[in-house]
Amino acid sequence: MILKKTFVCLSFLTISSLLLETACSSISGHFNSENGFAFFSNEKTTENQNKISNQIEQTRTNIVYGSLWDSDLFAEDRFLLNIKLTDKEKALAKKLARSFESHMKDSTLIMHFLLTELKERNLPIELAALPLVESGFDPRAKSRAGAKGPWQFMRKTGNHLGLETTSNYDEFYDFVDSTKASLTFLEHLYNELDQNWDLAIAAYNQGEFAVKKAIRNAKKAGVKNINLNTVKLSRYAYVYVSKFRCYSDILKNPQNYKVKRPVIEDRVAFKSVAVAGRVKSMEQAAKLSGVDVKLLKHLNAGFLSDSLVTSKNKELLVPIDNVDQFEKALSSKTNINKTTL
Repeated sequence: MILKKTFVCLSFLTISSLLLETACSSISGHFNSENGFAFFSNEKTTENQNKISNQIEQTRTNIVYGSLWDSDLFAEDRFLLNIKLTDKEKALAKKLARSFESHMKDSTLIMHFLLTELKERNLPIELAALPLVESGFDPRAKSRAGAKGPWQFMRKTGNHLGLETTSNYDEFYDFVDSTKASLTFLEHLYNELDQNWDLAIAAYNQGEFAVKKAIRNAKKAGVKNINLNTVKLSRYAYVYVSKFRCYSDILKNPQNYKVKRPVIEDRVAFKSVAVAGRVKSMEQAAKLSGVDVKLLKHLNAGFLSDSLVTSKNKELLVPIDNVDQFEKALSSKTNINKTTL
């Protein structure tokens, strides 16, 4: 994988160098016999610069990236939980697999970010299956109990982890903010609950103190080997952990369930762009960037309306292929505004 990326980078640099060399040749100076100085034609230079820019952009566009699922972010040794489904869980997994592909479609722009966060924190890849259990990767999911967002935080828990809601922005729906908060919370639960991931996952759903109480009761009863099967939790806690285990296995071994993971390239899928004072609405941003407005809203679910005006000057997440167009359009817009002042 590293060799492939190196080859792509070297190829791009080689092509860029050749284009630059061609440019230098094509805009060579003309000698002025009167004063002995060489001079360049600005018109010719600009024309060739535009050609070079277009050719380099075309080269960049033609770069072929590998699959995220074949990358180091999804390597076999990053699966740390050694999940082996029971017969009952295998039957459940077959049912859950029916909706796997439709749910995973909503993860295509954010999965690279999620797997990167997991690797940087040295957390199990299996945790990438938790949003499948919680929301099916729906950024605007809401539960009857009041949990919301892709990670389904309750207000009190989310606030405790730093997630805020204002009149026009809700960080519970923001995939970047809520993911960081969720992984921080999961790290905390793991360390607080005997470094047992099954108990940490159960606590994510049932609450930290409910699981701690169950552990205390088990220890009072003389239980020495504390795990999910030796502590007494609610029936739904066991169902929840089973769903997590099932989705983890489907994510790792989709071929066993006759389903496929979505095609996702091994590269950063989006970039945050400052929009405060530059563009005021999602509709306008969609036109300037060339991104479908529905896709832009999906990626930026934290914005509660079409307005991009927020008290914290939130940035806009833009698909990586549209970032250059968007930033150039914003720069042009800014320059026009300065000229008219």
